Amino acid sequence: MSHSPFGLHGRPAGDPGFTVAIEIGTDLYDLELHQQSRLLELTGRPGADFDQSATGCARVVYELPHTGWFAAGDDALGVLRVIEAEFDVFGAEICRSDLWAEEPIFPTMPNEVDDGRPTGDQCSVVTVELDAAGRRPPSELAATLDLLRHVGPSHCTPAPEGRHHLVTSSQWDLSSAGLVAAKSLHGISDDWQINRVRVVDSQTYYLELEDRARYHPPRVPEWQFALGGENGRMVVVPDGSANLHGWTVASRQSDGQEHTAELTRDLVWIDEAGLVNLLGDGDRIEAWTATLPGNALLTSFATPQGTEFSVDRWDGMTKWLVETLVGNGSGLIVDLGPSDYVAPVRDDADEDEDEDAIDLVDLLDPDDEVINAQLHVLDDGVVMVRRSRTVLRRLRLGDHSADGLELDLWHHDGHFDDCTDGYLFTTDLHLAASACTAWFRDHGGLDALDALGCDYSFPDALPAHDREDA
Repeated sequence: MSHSPFGLHGRPAGDPGFTVAIEIGTDLYDLELHQQSRLLELTGRPGADFDQSATGCARVVYELPHTGWFAAGDDALGVLRVIEAEFDVFGAEICRSDLWAEEPIFPTMPNEVDDGRPTGDQCSVVTVELDAAGRRPPSELAATLDLLRHVGPSHCTPAPEGRHHLVTSSQWDLSSAGLVAAKSLHGISDDWQINRVRVVDSQTYYLELEDRARYHPPRVPEWQFALGGENGRMVVVPDGSANLHGWTVASRQSDGQEHTAELTRDLVWIDEAGLVNLLGDGDRIEAWTATLPGNALLTSFATPQGTEFSVDRWDGMTKWLVETLVGNGSGLIVDLGPSDYVAPVRDDADEDEDEDAIDLVDLLDPDDEVINAQLHVLDDGVVMVRRSRTVLRRLRLGDHSADGLELDLWHHDGHFDDCTDGYLFTTDLHLAASACTAWFRDHGGLDALDALGCDYSFPDALPAHDREDA
């Protein structure tokens, strides 16, 4: 065994092994069960499984522990030749297993000089990723490119984390291009640690370049909460075409109990404002969903390889407030403030005085700052946001009509005597929720979030009367 990451038989530091991926020209979710079984049989490697490529195609993936780039590449080419005898193959890749766990989708970056469509004589594209920690400085990459001249025209382009991509257009088919590239990499590997080698059909490569924003290294996807009915609450990623196959979400309940659920494709609705719901409001779309316990908050996403991405807690608070406002009618009031706050008792209060008649503001010390906020749902989907440094009273409105109100304008004219930071009327639920989140974030940070309390108040309804009995 070579203890150096360089050379033909070298292994990367830590000996992480390599992951092999063979990309099939069939969408992952269109692959029949008998085709899956046959592919695994042709692969002939223990633990082989399927995942999804950047363009949605199926990939057969397996691990090769305790190997370097050359041994992994030789194994991958052998499997590629066997599979392409029966299936359309779009590409093959080897990658350090520790890197694959963080970036399972190859982060292809465009050629800064020539990123146009492939010419008719280009059959495949070979991309080699070199680690930033090489024996030669980046200024000598141009000389390194010359070693790939037998494969085809080459260029260098940046890669994540300071690494480098050598990209070569080839007239060879996939297996031939991979074989020629492997021979050219003998000399390169003496001075550079090779992280990945990928050979892919040229049409697939340039298709990825057209929409490469979707193929960045994994991160927390754009998500929302949607009411999950009797089964709990649901976390939804509206982009059903995203590559979240095998991802899981973790949540934590108020008693500290943790819960994990796998994201699966399901149908939900999305309204004109882009908010997802299970109420049948808007257009029906395919999305990634997972059901959480009713009082749980989302804490993280995790890839199939176990890489975990924590959810920003402030973002989680905003999504929770939006969820609270969706589907609830006029009159709902949400009070937010420190959970340990206790209203002071006035010592000189008349024993016969009605407690309800005592104005809470009169009880407060002017210097006693209490950061709090209130959301009050009006008619026509309008929400009134109030933020204050003194405890907000609940308004006794004559009605919930929004007629004549100026929307999306922050008012600082002191209309409410207990509203020190002004108020806002808006139909944008995310804006309303974000205004509250920012108020607490800017006045105390995570300490304020940890101490945050919430109280709901729904409008009272008079008992219904049966006219026949009246």
